[in-house]
Amino acid sequence: MQSQREQVLQEIISRHGLGAVVFWRPDELVLMLNYLPLWGLSFLIYTATGEPVLFVPEAEPEDVLPAGIEIRVYPWGNIQAADPWLQLYAGIAALLRERQLQNSPVSFIKHIGGTALPVAGGEQPPLAPDLLPVLAALGGGYKDASADLLKIYWYKSPVDIICLTLTHQVTAIAVAAFYKAAIPGATEAGVVAAVESAVTCMTGEQHIRFAKAWAQVQSGFNAAFGGRYNRTTGRKLQDGEMVMMELAVCVNGYWSDITRTVRLGTVPTQQEEIYQVVKDAKELAIAQLKPGVAMASIDEVARKYIDKYGYGNQVNHALGHHVGFRYHDPGPALAPGSRALLEEGMLLTVEPGIYGQQLQAGVRIEENVLITADGYRILSCY
Repeated sequence: MQSQREQVLQEIISRHGLGAVVFWRPDELVLMLNYLPLWGLSFLIYTATGEPVLFVPEAEPEDVLPAGIEIRVYPWGNIQAADPWLQLYAGIAALLRERQLQNSPVSFIKHIGGTALPVAGGEQPPLAPDLLPVLAALGGGYKDASADLLKIYWYKSPVDIICLTLTHQVTAIAVAAFYKAAIPGATEAGVVAAVESAVTCMTGEQHIRFAKAWAQVQSGFNAAFGGRYNRTTGRKLQDGEMVMMELAVCVNGYWSDITRTVRLGTVPTQQEEIYQVVKDAKELAIAQLKPGVAMASIDEVARKYIDKYGYGNQVNHALGHHVGFRYHDPGPALAPGSRALLEEGMLLTVEPGIYGQQLQAGVRIEENVLITADGYRILSCY
């Protein structure tokens, strides 16, 4: 576990008088251990006294397990075993007794939406239906420290930044594949296949254990709906139109979220204008990023610039959000009404967009920008 994050967590435990904090979501395990589980059924128990313990299912491959932490195995995946969940619960309860914390409250993040998938993804892992109430009944009962626990997501450590830099290097390969594949006559789905294949093929390179992309390509009139939803069809790309790609890339559990829009040949004058307006709005907003600046004001810079050209009513989403441990990390957004200030260590998207059926097009250009001590660093420079 990273020492900075360990210290923050210990302060949360002390402030709330907790006996233990439980983490099990894949992004939480990446956050705390730099460990992306295969099954998504591993449980990290961080106690007020003693070192943390990681409970893993018997079916979890040994070569993915993190080093430097005590690991206890429970028999999920062994069809000959009795109810593996009962054995997991008993193991956690025994750990609390060992450390004389059986009467102290436990905490964890209760909400279940928005989490990242494990390696064996395609669906959420098969968690026990009674998981939350049973965990909440451990020790001295549940005490909600969710607000403080979620804030851990807001800040990327030096180790995280190294990992996120690798993710963006792979994302650059995906973007290059997009530019190469997005030609007249290709289908949206065919472009997606080329992009996702380029990312998957990076597995095994540069210490990459897992690399996967989720691309959505919308061309021509389909891109006009890009501010409402991202959806790939079998439509063929045509000369003289815009093509927009929304892209999420996960490498070893760390995420990027970028958008690129390309012009195939010469596009209509108004479409060329909205492309330039979006590009300029993005650059103006990024130039304002530094610690202490109001997040709402960054959104306002981009929104006012777009409105100056008469497209303000065709902007239908916030300017940006936290990213890194998930496709969309929890945390305050670059959005109207946001009360938060930028802080060093935050990684945010900056993604202005203009979309309109009457325009027959949509344009979004999205970067991932790290807030540094004296300004910013764009990780998505490609």
